[in-house]
Amino acid sequence: MIKRTISISIIALVLSVPALASGDDGQPNDILRKMEEVNAQYTELLDKMDSIERQRRQLELLMYQIDDLDQYRGGMNVEDAPPEAIEVATERKQELEAQTQAMPELPRVSNAVGGVLTPKGRLTIEPSMGFSYSSVNRIAVEGFTILPALLVGIIDVVEADRDSYTARLTGRYGITDRFEAELSVPWIYRDDATRSREFLTGAVEDKVFKAQGQGIGDVELGLRYQFRRSSPTAPFLVGNLRIKSDTGSDPFEIASMSTLAGQPQFSTELPTGSGFWSVNPSLTFIYPSDPVVFFGSIGYLWTIEDDKGTSVDDEGNILGFGRVDPGDAYRASFGLGLGLNENSSFSISYQLDQFTRTRIETAADPSIAGSDVTVGKLLIGYSLRMNDGPPLNLAVGIGTTDDAPDTDLTFRVPFNFGD
Repeated sequence: MIKRTISISIIALVLSVPALASGDDGQPNDILRKMEEVNAQYTELLDKMDSIERQRRQLELLMYQIDDLDQYRGGMNVEDAPPEAIEVATERKQELEAQTQAMPELPRVSNAVGGVLTPKGRLTIEPSMGFSYSSVNRIAVEGFTILPALLVGIIDVVEADRDSYTARLTGRYGITDRFEAELSVPWIYRDDATRSREFLTGAVEDKVFKAQGQGIGDVELGLRYQFRRSSPTAPFLVGNLRIKSDTGSDPFEIASMSTLAGQPQFSTELPTGSGFWSVNPSLTFIYPSDPVVFFGSIGYLWTIEDDKGTSVDDEGNILGFGRVDPGDAYRASFGLGLGLNENSSFSISYQLDQFTRTRIETAADPSIAGSDVTVGKLLIGYSLRMNDGPPLNLAVGIGTTDDAPDTDLTFRVPFNFGD
């Protein structure tokens, strides 16, 4: 618009030259000189306007690039902005603030709770060592009662002590800043000692059955994804998916031997796996409230049924199982973490698993009574970082139900490689 106005002025000045020359024959050179001066000024002005136009375009490009940031900072005057614009800018500001906040780190007490997602391009190698101990007492009665206090038959009292040692190597890789993959390979050593004695038969000595087992356990693959937060006050949400294989030795393929009343079967070698594939989706929430961090998770364990065929006992008898469904489980946990200082933290949580009944195709009653168990565990976690070294994570589990291990202990040390 400015260029057009200046051009029209120059044209009008040029058209007026003949009139000026005819009216004043003594000054044609002065008029031409003034026209040249005006033309030079006009050319200089055009150059400046071109430079201003280029700068305007660059500024416009920059404004497009920082448009989101401008909304985030409230680029317009609040008094002049409509309510809808203020609301949108506020929501956008909260979203950006929520995304810039990092998920707090917790002692890694389980596969679903603890730690932060691995940054993009980083590989974490985490060796760990675990120990688990459980003691089980069982009474088997084979006979009948004549009176409420008179039993005719055999009573078999069984006491079992079970120790399990697990050396595990876990690798985690950050695919993106919000998505990581995990591979876990365990090596397991088990040692069971079972003591049995018959009562009401005159037996005075206990029968002791010992069995061991060692080898690769069930390899697991895990995926974790952190969902976006809508506001700074919303909790962090992490989706977890774990797939467990059946690479460990199958308990249905191990020979067994008989003991006392009712001829219960004891394995001559202990399995290192479950014999089934399973899929475990879960959702973890983490809510920081300085200086405490609250967390919890809910999940479902789906164990895929399988055809186990037959097994052979110590006398060569063929025992058939057919298709076996070991049952699924509903899982829940909750707890809190506390940062003691920059190098140490502490957490306490409770985990509860409710398993459904096992079903065996060839059994008289396919739904096995007593196989629906509840496993409750209290977990206490510690994390300590010494100097610039890796954090040392220790988790202690205490069984709170009859079906849970009495106690377990896990020690983890993660090492990071890459960015």
